[in-house]
Amino acid sequence: MTRETTAAEDGSWIGREREAGELADLIAGLRGGRGGSVFIEGEPGIGKTTLLELTSLEAARFGCRVLHATASELGHGFPLRPLLGCLDQDRATETGRPEDSTHTMAVMERLIRLLTAMLDEGPLVLMLDDLHWADDATLLLWQRLSRMVGRVPLLLVATLRAVPDRPEVSRLRRGLLSAGTRLIELAPMTRAEVATLAQSLLGAAPGPGLCGWLTSAGGNPLFVRELLDALRRDQGVEWNGPVAELAGQAASEPPPPPDRAVGTRLSLLSAACQEALRGAALLGTEFTARELAVVLDRSPWELLAVADEAVPAGVLVDTGDGMRFRHPVIRQALYAALEPEQRAEAHGSAAQALAAGGASMDRVAEQLLHAGPVAAGPMLRWITEHAEPLATRCPAVAMELIQRAMARLPPEDPGHSMLERHLGTAAFLLRRPESSVILRRLLDRTRDPENAGQLTMSLVHSLFWQGGWDEAIEAIATVDSTYASDEVDATNSADSAVDPSHGPVTAQLRNRLRALGAIALWSAGREAEAAPIAAQAVAEAVRDGDDQAEAYGRQAVALGLMRARRTESALAESERALAASHRAGTLGKGGQENTDLRISMLVTRAVMLGTVDRMEDALEALREAGRLSEAQGIYGQFSGIAMSSAVLNYWTGLWDDALTGLSGIEDLPGIAWMPVLRHGVEVLIHGHRDDEPAADAAFRQLRDLPDPEGLQRSHSSYRLMAGALMAERAGRQREALAVLLPTLDAGYAKDLDQRYQWLPDIVRLALSVGDIAIARAAAFISTRESSREPHAGRAAAASRCNGMTDGDPALLLSAVEYYTEANRPLQAGQAREDLAVVLATLGRQAEAREQLLRATECYGRIGAAWDIRRARTRLRALGVRTAAATNRTRPESGWEALTPAELKVAGLVSQGHSNPEIAAELFLSPRTVQTHVSHILAKLGLRSRTEVARKVYENLGSVPQSPLMPRRRMPGQRP
Repeated sequence: MTRETTAAEDGSWIGREREAGELADLIAGLRGGRGGSVFIEGEPGIGKTTLLELTSLEAARFGCRVLHATASELGHGFPLRPLLGCLDQDRATETGRPEDSTHTMAVMERLIRLLTAMLDEGPLVLMLDDLHWADDATLLLWQRLSRMVGRVPLLLVATLRAVPDRPEVSRLRRGLLSAGTRLIELAPMTRAEVATLAQSLLGAAPGPGLCGWLTSAGGNPLFVRELLDALRRDQGVEWNGPVAELAGQAASEPPPPPDRAVGTRLSLLSAACQEALRGAALLGTEFTARELAVVLDRSPWELLAVADEAVPAGVLVDTGDGMRFRHPVIRQALYAALEPEQRAEAHGSAAQALAAGGASMDRVAEQLLHAGPVAAGPMLRWITEHAEPLATRCPAVAMELIQRAMARLPPEDPGHSMLERHLGTAAFLLRRPESSVILRRLLDRTRDPENAGQLTMSLVHSLFWQGGWDEAIEAIATVDSTYASDEVDATNSADSAVDPSHGPVTAQLRNRLRALGAIALWSAGREAEAAPIAAQAVAEAVRDGDDQAEAYGRQAVALGLMRARRTESALAESERALAASHRAGTLGKGGQENTDLRISMLVTRAVMLGTVDRMEDALEALREAGRLSEAQGIYGQFSGIAMSSAVLNYWTGLWDDALTGLSGIEDLPGIAWMPVLRHGVEVLIHGHRDDEPAADAAFRQLRDLPDPEGLQRSHSSYRLMAGALMAERAGRQREALAVLLPTLDAGYAKDLDQRYQWLPDIVRLALSVGDIAIARAAAFISTRESSREPHAGRAAAASRCNGMTDGDPALLLSAVEYYTEANRPLQAGQAREDLAVVLATLGRQAEAREQLLRATECYGRIGAAWDIRRARTRLRALGVRTAAATNRTRPESGWEALTPAELKVAGLVSQGHSNPEIAAELFLSPRTVQTHVSHILAKLGLRSRTEVARKVYENLGSVPQSPLMPRRRMPGQRP
């Protein structure tokens, strides 16, 4: 950055030239479609915010849109507040209002779509000041956005400091730095830089005395300014007058500690102004005049005098929409002046005033969160009235406030039972490990049978998500044993009088819990116990007309069938389970749990459909699950849906789409299978693409993860294949084979429902190292699996295995035909490669060369550069070479650089369609479409969608017309 274009007149640029240059380079890269992610780290006052301001100026010079968000110490319990607050009013409304009971994850998805649409308009720089105060949802969104920056023109810049040390912030920092986020650590200014800053402020070079006096600032530019300001005041010199006279002297008194210099600045304000500013400090770093007027019980006009005094004094800054403290240190000094008891009381009064003044739910709750215990009266009523939307929108805040309110109400109060239900909802939505502890505590003390039933269901679902199958089984058994006899009839009402020490009372609920217990038993690998319970649950549910219990029971049956490798039967049963769930509905009592299960059913069904290669049906099931997740905000399900979509995209060769989907997945605590699967797929894609740095980085993340247990252990297959691929890429074939050999053991493989996908790799590796016995053993197992569950995918795997061991081209050709028809391009290429090897071994060199050429074409379409290299090496050893022309790879720029997916998107862009419309037609996410558009612009060297339309016309002679979408004319596009 140059002094002329970005330097602030107060010397902000001094000592930060190198850091500013790094950020300028990243901004310049946005014009080429390259994004980036940066952390700026340092102590308060060291210049983090100033560096953001300089970056903003540079971004504006390059024509980039800039969004500047700030996280607040008071607001870290309120999901997504910083990023929602940096949007203009119209755009923010698209994500849902803070007072709406809109689920956090739904708001997050809308926010991502909105940011993606903004990227469609041009490069975007998103800044987040004080990330260390950000709420959990904002941290998750930042993580998701950071995984997009390599494919879209988005630059993320966040400032943070080491204190407070929040574990979730530390995890995010470590994860993003390991994934490529840059770290800019702002060190204290040197003595020479301090002198230069003083000269910039004074207009003359400081003398030795003043330089020595300024060393107490510790190289902190904020404190240097404060000390100079204190000296100015001490000498009675106005800043708008001559100040050079200060350069040659130092104060006669020792300088105050730099942090006390801030207090000295405040002490010069009038008592009325200081009082008003202490009220403002309760509201956080930023506030509006109306909010401050309500809290202080004054008119906005009366506060003009406060602004007129505080702004020139360098305490407040007028933002146009409101006011903010010039630096968080100033606000903290005012806030710390109040004793803890005073602060709590002041926050309580502010909450009551804001509520009476019609402030938003979030703003009132923020004040209550930092107030003392809730007293009977208006605030207790406010929490009771807002408990439901708070539990949905801000579950962490809701849990704290609801528990405070419950402490004020006797257990027999009707409001107490209502608050119990909403507290259970908040705990359920959080999906944290401690949520199950809270739900257990509520269940132990509730006196309301209806609450007991709903809390038990929430507890079991929470344990499911954490993989706590055994705990869920134990919890269900406890409830079931309480009512082991038939004394309680299914017709009993939830309002029946029961012993308050008991939980659920109806036979209907018992059956639902038993059905859930069967799911837990299947998931824990206890098949013998699960089968009869599931069958009994279905029979009783059908008899009693209980659709929800039937849905649970049939899902348990479907899981058992899938585990027994009877996928088609499992699909039929899962369809019945979904139909029963649909009849039960997604609203009303137990709605969250019913919707949660329905989403899980759809994801499981998608996995089954993918197993039998019904890819489009699988994607449609995932789309429906996504719609339900967004509508109902079932926390955590978004990641499961995205993971399943990414796996399908891996198998169908849509690797850019897969990586984009994986970028949005959060590794949730206690969910062992998700990071194993995510990093496993990442290693496979990067490894096949021959992207060694990316593959190594993903493999480092994968290596030390624990194996998932029970039914979820099937995902460990991807870890094994990733390990084998990394060993083979390093030329260690025997090690690669050894990694996969445990899957041949029947005991180990019982949970690996997709083992047949990997068996051909075992055969290929075994043959490459001359271990014929292992190759034949793997082929035998593949044949047996195909006969055990006859479907075309297993048959193709068996044909490929036996084709390699027997040297039978016909078997391999049948596998090629199936994989091609099933849209599995990687496996189609591998089968052709194996066919070429067998043909070459038989002396049919010309046919072998043809199959090698077609294999490399398959690999080339999906970017599998490593497989091309391996195939040519294998065939070269057998005397088969390809012509020089076949060594061509896709260029990095120009029309020929576009992938098939990018060509489709370019065609639809040329018709004038928006990214959401393109996403709907191609069954992609809007983020994936944005990634494709960014790649198209970068590869073609274009700057607008209109230019894309011209380029399409130049290369194709016409604009391709979609059969599903009407053609539109873009501005400047020829008819």
